[in-house]
Amino acid sequence: MTDIISSTLKTINGIAAVAVHPLVPASLLTFVAYSPPDMLRRSPSLNRLHQLLTANFVVRYRLPLQILLVAGIARYLNRAANRWALNNWRLTSHPGWRWANEIAVVTGGCNGIGKAIVIGLAQKGVTVAVLDTQPMPADLRANQKVKYWKCDITSPEAVSASATEIRASLGNPSIVVNNAGVAYTHSVIETDPEDLRRIFGVNLLSLWSTAKEFIPDMIMKNKGHIVTVASMASYSALPTAVDYSATKAGALAFSEGLSCEIKHVYKASGILTTVVHPMWVRTNMTAAHAERVEQSYGLVEVDSS
Repeated sequence: MTDIISSTLKTINGIAAVAVHPLVPASLLTFVAYSPPDMLRRSPSLNRLHQLLTANFVVRYRLPLQILLVAGIARYLNRAANRWALNNWRLTSHPGWRWANEIAVVTGGCNGIGKAIVIGLAQKGVTVAVLDTQPMPADLRANQKVKYWKCDITSPEAVSASATEIRASLGNPSIVVNNAGVAYTHSVIETDPEDLRRIFGVNLLSLWSTAKEFIPDMIMKNKGHIVTVASMASYSALPTAVDYSATKAGALAFSEGLSCEIKHVYKASGILTTVVHPMWVRTNMTAAHAERVEQSYGLVEVDSS
């Protein structure tokens, strides 16, 4: 049943996306208004279509087509405006970005989404500093672009110590990816206080630690990018994972507030912020529930190759 509903919703979404694409209503309106009768009469099928459209379609559906056309244009203009806003209202990329010269910090970069981000950045030539408590896997150890610092990001002191070493050995990072996250399954009443402190420390409070360490240099140079990996749970609280949902909602608020501060308080329009909200992804975090989630929602596979 779930598969049928999911398939139906995808079909409806696909039809809706096609309907509001400006080319569809614009093409139909143009066809009705300007199609050459001589050309249409050459083909019986086209001639019947033309008769149908001119007899009934224009009268009944011209206004809906015009509405769809306007909606489609508005949709694309909105997307363009969103991209423009996300680029701090710049029409071009900020000057000075060269992948081979950039240094990135990725928290929780030893597995799952974080590892895929590390590999992707390294493939572009970026030098990547991984902060994690888990040991670095062999394939990352073999990558000369990837460096590792064992760091408990729930400790501001540990983050500060690692940041000092990173600056001394690599330089000042221009990219920070706040990816590290943990999750537990329990009701609100059953939540262990230590688990609560840890999940808020990893998923939320650590964002302040990395920001305080790495953003000041970005502000001085008016160049940088802070990426926060949140979750679909930022928008919808998950039963038996209320603490996780609360931290991800907080991560969204953090990213949006930080973006406003960078723009209006520090006047650093060259610094970008991005917050992403993955759906269900096959990682160590979802391993315990992978089969059930796969059947109900589907799991996105992480490409760490």
